[in-house]
Amino acid sequence: MVAQLHLALVMAIDAKLLVLDEPTLGLDILYRKQFYDSLLNDYFDRSRTIVVTTHQVEEIQDVLTDLMFINRGRIVLECSMEEFESRYVEVMVHPDHVAGARSLKPMHERQVFGRSVMLFDHVDRDQLAALGEVRTPSIADLFVAVMGRPETRGRMRRQVRDDRVGGAK
Repeated sequence: MVAQLHLALVMAIDAKLLVLDEPTLGLDILYRKQFYDSLLNDYFDRSRTIVVTTHQVEEIQDVLTDLMFINRGRIVLECSMEEFESRYVEVMVHPDHVAGARSLKPMHERQVFGRSVMLFDHVDRDQLAALGEVRTPSIADLFVAVMGRPETRGRMRRQVRDDRVGGAK
């Protein structure tokens, strides 16, 4: 009830920019859904901007206009949802086409029920459709792919090492 009261107070503020950090933390799924519905239907208009930071990306994927991933204070991905839907493709690859799919350099690969699921960036959907079942990935799957890339992990390791060196001085 306290969380619901805080959310009601926040939505009563007439601000052009509203920043919400994990706004539905502690709410059950029914109230989380109601909150986002209310936020969009009762608060949002074209003159306001709402920034939501959350680990529960699956519950807000359908209401986003833009997407940004931040790692250690650095933006590692930024795009509109339209770009996300056209740029990224996930394929559950037919076992006979795994080598061909890998030759197209997927940004991430995982196993699901013994099959390879690969995520691609800027690869033609028609070309990928010949390799297996094509779909738009979830934001969570893209997050795992981006944060798991060697250049992102390397940046994280360098930052940790830099933090240790800075802290030792």
